[in-house]
Amino acid sequence: MGDSCCNPLSMGSVKKMLEKELGGAYVLSLMIGNNIASDTSNGFFMDVNEQIDFACNTIQKDPNLQNGYHAMGFSQGGQFLRGLAQKCPQPPMKQLISVGGQHQGVYGFPHCPGSWFICKEVEKLLDMGAYTDFVYS
Repeated sequence: MGDSCCNPLSMGSVKKMLEKELGGAYVLSLMIGNNIASDTSNGFFMDVNEQIDFACNTIQKDPNLQNGYHAMGFSQGGQFLRGLAQKCPQPPMKQLISVGGQHQGVYGFPHCPGSWFICKEVEKLLDMGAYTDFVYS
């Protein structure tokens, strides 16, 4: 979210580093769209189930991945790949590496811009509403 798989200044450089460090291993960066701009905007606006379906279709068509693959996701990408593993069992995801993923949720109000007292009161309000039916609907 907020980045593209293939931006040479961010995730694209991670892909190149992995290929180099892993001796030329095949690395697929999933682009959800036709270009860097659409990949980035789809991370914000495209329904995640549609993104997973798109990724599943891409992986299933890739002959290099037919016997399974190892997946690596950063931040929201970790949750995305977890969903992919659950919804797309073939080919099998052999291992998931999640870097900075929030698999157990996010707590509090990071970098609250107010005083300690105000931040604690805001956290109490957030805690009161976090698990209501309204939030989950």
